[in-house]
Amino acid sequence: MPLKLNFYHKKYKTMKKTFKYLILFLLLVAGSVSCTNKLDIDPQQSVGEGIIINSSDGVINLLYGAYSGIKGTLGTNEGGELYGGDFNFFSELLAADGELDFIGTFGTMRDLQDKQVVANSTLVTGNWMRAYDVINMLNLVLANIDVVTSDEQDRVEGEALALRGMLYFDMVRCWGLPYENGVTNSQLGVPIRLTPTSSADDALFVARSSVEDVYDRVLTDLALAETLLTPSGTNSINMSTYSVSAVLSRVYLQMGNYADAIQSANKVIESGEYALVSSPLQGFNNSTNTSEDIFAIQQSGTSNAGMSNEGLATFYASLNGAGRGDIAILPPFTALFESGDLRIEVDSNLTDADTYTSLTTMLYIGVFTQNKGRTNTSKWGKGDLNIPVIRLAEMYLTRAEANFIEGTSVGATPLEDINTIRSRAGLSGLGAVDIDIIKKERHLELAWEGFTMHDIKRWQENVGTYAYNAPELILPIPQREIDINPEMIQNEGY
Repeated sequence: MPLKLNFYHKKYKTMKKTFKYLILFLLLVAGSVSCTNKLDIDPQQSVGEGIIINSSDGVINLLYGAYSGIKGTLGTNEGGELYGGDFNFFSELLAADGELDFIGTFGTMRDLQDKQVVANSTLVTGNWMRAYDVINMLNLVLANIDVVTSDEQDRVEGEALALRGMLYFDMVRCWGLPYENGVTNSQLGVPIRLTPTSSADDALFVARSSVEDVYDRVLTDLALAETLLTPSGTNSINMSTYSVSAVLSRVYLQMGNYADAIQSANKVIESGEYALVSSPLQGFNNSTNTSEDIFAIQQSGTSNAGMSNEGLATFYASLNGAGRGDIAILPPFTALFESGDLRIEVDSNLTDADTYTSLTTMLYIGVFTQNKGRTNTSKWGKGDLNIPVIRLAEMYLTRAEANFIEGTSVGATPLEDINTIRSRAGLSGLGAVDIDIIKKERHLELAWEGFTMHDIKRWQENVGTYAYNAPELILPIPQREIDINPEMIQNEGY
């Protein structure tokens, strides 16, 4: 992957040349990638001191390129960065405290679990770069929105803002100290870049904004996107107004703004556009979106292939043709469940020939490579199947928690929402709930989907001996950024 490797040079002249080639490359990729139908066009663009896209189809294809970029497949048939896998691993492995174990040979992954990430980690650097690559594409879309035909402008602008807001939210959660409700969050977040860049001078020398400012930008982008978008795209592959509302509920919950979290989650639930699938496993390993998917990463046979060294299935699965079996689920996690819970059923009868199509339970005993004989989750069974980013189940859990804390019953009581999730898991309803029950139900339902570290931080709980705001639980700013950018300040401990 020479393009990626070029970015690891630490000399400014090399960076400047590489960046110019990257911009040209991104535009060309965007001209050939489509989320829905392949557009048979040859977008006109120029790369110089300014970047100009002078066709509507060119801008739209650039947006489609950004969708490809957030799943980690930009310009390559590999995958695994950002929502294709690594945002998940950053959360689940940094939060690891006896419920899972990374037993693979990838040192950068084990460093996450061991809380010993280094500033020159290629895993961390690659995701930082990928995120800003995609943000730059989205900035290009927004800068050229006037070129888009009037009937498409709102949709294109809304989707670009939605993706940018979602990316900045997940970046600030990974690279910044936690947002604290009720105080000024002056702790350093990530650089905010809102205009497209065509040279390394523009791209590199940007200081980190505060966590408060990054969250403000996230809310600004998402709020505008929500008004620009329509229900069109529901259960599709593009962001819709409801998927933006779902992201907003996630942001508000992280901030401790429970009243707004309730309203956003309730909007999605009450829309009637989504429905829980009948069993927990049916929400995963699908080639098309389910009724429960509010937003899902669309995969193909050439992205996140299960046997590549990237992607969720690569590390979580232990099946024939999919997975290295690097992440094992441990007994302290399975012991949390009640008897009869469908989410804890384990299949111990798979053979070396079995693939994801043989999965009938949420857990199984692995049959492939180093994790053979250990317990695996069935959520990520093959690399070229869709990745649910936001599921309806999350909205019920968000509404339940926020309603409980606020002492309200908007849409439903907390008890009703928790029992909705329990019923789908094959469990009988409870007679009452408290905050510990709600937290536990969230943990069990959303396990291994990238929530664990972020929930721990907003609940202000510990990870073993590490406090929720310990410097070991956030990622370092990549060393290449520190070396090149005099405005960049490193996180404590690195």
